[in-house]
Amino acid sequence: MTTKKRQIVKKEDFSPAEQRAARSERIIVNEAEPYGWMARSESGAEADYHLFCEPQTRRLACTCADFIFRGNAEPGYECKHVSAVLKFIARRFLETEYDPRRKPARAA
Repeated sequence: MTTKKRQIVKKEDFSPAEQRAARSERIIVNEAEPYGWMARSESGAEADYHLFCEPQTRRLACTCADFIFRGNAEPGYECKHVSAVLKFIARRFLETEYDPRRKPARAA
């Protein structure tokens, strides 16, 4: 009988994007009035970040420093707040609007 050693996954084994996505699970997201979303700071420092969809690019934008300084320089960059909002939107869609029996509309 052979036993396999259990592999220990280290933080360095994940890409920075994967690390941000994992940290986004701890962020509380709420809808904001009149539009967008508010994401609570992960550190709990009572800092909220406003997220909204940019009309020109149709991408989420965040007011956190990480997104401001890296988001414009790296196409497709997602800070942990953007990741948290995308998960929030997906969960809300699945709970309220998704119907697996409905056939998707075909694009013309």
